[in-house]
Amino acid sequence: MHLDKKEYFIDTYKNVNVRIVQIADIHFSIGYNLKRLHRLLSDIDKIHPNYVCIVGDLIDEYDVVETNYINYFKDWLKLLSSKYKVIISLGNHDFIVKSGNSYVEHNNIDWLMELKSDRLIVLNNDVYSENGINFIGYNPDFEYYYIYKEKNFFNCNELSKLIHGLNGYNILMVHTPTLIEYNYNNIEGFSLIDLVISGHTHGGMIPSFFPGHFGLVSPFNSLFPKNVRGRIVCGKSDLIISSGVVKLSRKSKISFLNDIYGYNINIINIKKVL
Repeated sequence: MHLDKKEYFIDTYKNVNVRIVQIADIHFSIGYNLKRLHRLLSDIDKIHPNYVCIVGDLIDEYDVVETNYINYFKDWLKLLSSKYKVIISLGNHDFIVKSGNSYVEHNNIDWLMELKSDRLIVLNNDVYSENGINFIGYNPDFEYYYIYKEKNFFNCNELSKLIHGLNGYNILMVHTPTLIEYNYNNIEGFSLIDLVISGHTHGGMIPSFFPGHFGLVSPFNSLFPKNVRGRIVCGKSDLIISSGVVKLSRKSKISFLNDIYGYNINIINIKKVL
C-alpha cells in the first residue's frame, strides 16, 4: 500500500508556527480495508502534527452508518483524537444515500456529532478558533454537487458570513477545490483567507509519481481536469488539494486499484517569518 506523502512550507507574518496533517476522502464503507486505517494512523504518528485536518467524505454513503461496521471507524477516530487535535469538515458523500440509480440527500450526521469533544472538532458551516488560528469549515449544499455538478457560479454569501470579521491566521476547509478555484474573486472577504485545504478530486485519478496538477477525470467525469492535486494559488491564498485516502469507491469494479494508487498525506508547515 503506497504512501504518497507531500510536504509544504508556508511563511506568514502572522504569529503562527504549526504543523498540520491534511487528509481527505476516507470513504469508509461496509467491508472497508481496515489495514488502510491502521497504516494511516501509523504514518501520522511519524509526523507528530499539531493538528490533523480531515477535509470531507469520511464515509462513502449513509448505508454504512446503519450497520455495526461503522463502529470500527468511530473507534479509529476516537483513537486518532486521543493522540492529536482533529478538525473535521464535511464533504458531499457525508450527506448522501443511494436511492435506485441516483443519490439523494440526507442530513443525519449524528454518528459523527456524538464523537465531538475538545479533541475532535466537527465543522459544518462554522468556525473553530485556537492559538491564533481560525479553522473555517464550509460545506456547499447538495444542489451544488448533484444538480449543478459544480459547473455554475455558486452563491457564497454563507461563506462570506463565516469569514467576516475574522482575525488571526485563517484556514478554510472546503471539500471541493473547484468552488474556490472558480469563485474566489467573487467571494466577499476572501482576501482574509490565508490557506485553503480541500480534497474531493482524488488526484484526478493520476498516480502520485506523475508531476503537475492535471488529472485524467474529475469527480463528475469531465476529462483532463486542471488543478486537481497539489498546491496552487488562488489570489493571495494557497490552495492545497489532497489526493485522498482512497481513489475509487468500493462499488467500482476496479476498486482494487486503491492499493496500487496508495493514499495521500499532506504535511503543511506554517511558520512565522522573523
